[in-house]
Amino acid sequence: MDEAAARSIIESLRTGIPPRGYINQFTVGRRSEIAQLKEKLDSGTPGTLLIKANYGSGKSHLLQYLRENALQSGYVTSCVTLDSKSAIRFNRMDQIIGAIWRNIEIPSNNGIPGVRPFLDFVCESMEHNKSQNQHFWNDLTNKGHWDFSEALESPSMFIALRAWNTGNQTAQDLIEDWFYNPRLYAAQRKLLYYTLVVGLREKFRDPRTEYQFYFAGSGIFNFQNQEYAQSWQMLRDIDLIARMSGFKGFIILFDEFEDVLTNLSNKNYQQAAFWNLFQFFSGKQFFGGSFFAVTPEFVEKCKNLLMKKGIFDYDFSRFDALPAFSMSPLEVQELEELALKIMRIHGTAFAWNPNSNISNAELKAFVKKSASTPVQDRTRKTITDTVSFLDDRHDQISESS
Repeated sequence: MDEAAARSIIESLRTGIPPRGYINQFTVGRRSEIAQLKEKLDSGTPGTLLIKANYGSGKSHLLQYLRENALQSGYVTSCVTLDSKSAIRFNRMDQIIGAIWRNIEIPSNNGIPGVRPFLDFVCESMEHNKSQNQHFWNDLTNKGHWDFSEALESPSMFIALRAWNTGNQTAQDLIEDWFYNPRLYAAQRKLLYYTLVVGLREKFRDPRTEYQFYFAGSGIFNFQNQEYAQSWQMLRDIDLIARMSGFKGFIILFDEFEDVLTNLSNKNYQQAAFWNLFQFFSGKQFFGGSFFAVTPEFVEKCKNLLMKKGIFDYDFSRFDALPAFSMSPLEVQELEELALKIMRIHGTAFAWNPNSNISNAELKAFVKKSASTPVQDRTRKTITDTVSFLDDRHDQISESS
């Protein structure tokens, strides 16, 4: 590992954020629990799970671990951090779709997310791997005519993929912005139609009338109509296209899911968010895998919130039936192991030798003291404290030399 990479890791750890791309190296303890999760990925049917752990106890770390291992196992992934204040609300599936597209990743792409790498790969798969899933690609493209197809559920997905495959840069730029911000294009159907259909007529002929594209009820360009039906259709299409392109499937990871409780003040919004949660767990609206990071008290908080707002005709048992995976807290010995890893990286980042200046006994004593603080986010606190401790020791040595 070079100095630049090491510094990037330390800066991430300094704020308690898991170092993206290096999660495996900083995963300690919980071996049996991690093995169970990895087994779900390897099975090819990962399903849906609540990942339960206290704040700062490894939820985000574990989600990133799942993300990295899912990519290594051949899954397309998207890791979404919910934030109602930044317009990523779980009651709005069009907003969730935008966040999923911004964070979508394909294996072996050096961590570069987004629409472009995914659709570029899909188009290459259609061109070079037709023999593998020839029936599907022939059905999707109508044997290369691209006029109309029902191989995909989402009409927007078909129109976008067809336009993307032409290589037209203007069309691709529009598709990227449209998929990232679908809500903003609800009133721009004319722009989408003329750029992605009329403007590309030399490449294909679409038999639908102009009225069908403009009519709001048709939903051709609308991700909000009919209880966000097309948003769910697009999720299923991403999973299907990923599999037909040679990937193992599609996995979505949702971080900071407590945002549903804390930042959605409207009770109707909260009920809609809970409904969407149940839709993921039912497996009828999305067939890929999904993981939700929550605190151990999440289910009780949900039920108490609904009762507090006077919503008593709700089937509270649905919360209790949600499959969950509880994370055990890291022991002091495991935190010591983590601190040693941080110390080695810190040495590389700032070109010094911590082992010559800090004994194992001193580091263990420091970790034990930091971990003894009675706070919920003990793991995160120990990590950030360890980085500060190493910073201070490095500064002392630099000043004395």
